[in-house]
Amino acid sequence: MSAPADSAPRIVRWGNPALRRRCRPAAAEAAELRGLADAMWRLLARHRGLGLAAPQVGDDRRLIVVQDKPRAAGARRLVLVDPVLHEPSRELATFEEGCLSFPGLYFGLRRPEAVTVEHVDLEGRPHRFRAEGLLARIVQHEVDHLDGVLYIDHLSPWRRRLLGWRLRRLRER
Repeated sequence: MSAPADSAPRIVRWGNPALRRRCRPAAAEAAELRGLADAMWRLLARHRGLGLAAPQVGDDRRLIVVQDKPRAAGARRLVLVDPVLHEPSRELATFEEGCLSFPGLYFGLRRPEAVTVEHVDLEGRPHRFRAEGLLARIVQHEVDHLDGVLYIDHLSPWRRRLLGWRLRRLRER
């Protein structure tokens, strides 16, 4: 269920079923995704985020936008269609993560420090690269969104239980 191309998307928040759906492949529509990707870049800039996945704007296609070297000179804007992650490093790193669909909630999560990413660009060309550090973290977080997995799913059961009242408050907003 893709968002209409002429509507300005908004970031969906915790409680919206779009965040729990597994997204469908989008490579066949790569050229059609340019407008959605542009709208996602505008939202990302407005909310000062590092990455955004299509389900966060209510779209069910496998598309993410990611800042490589955020807020640095020479930063690249990556648009990843149908990203697939391979070869996670054995080394794990803990980093405080937030999510635009969960405003104000940050948690220290352990993820592989590096991962290989395969994807298609908006012209339908395949690419492969090794993401490390912060870029690897952002890509892993956003690819989780494409699979209906949220960063709170990586918390221990007792931490999620303690978080319950804050999640209820977010849902009620």
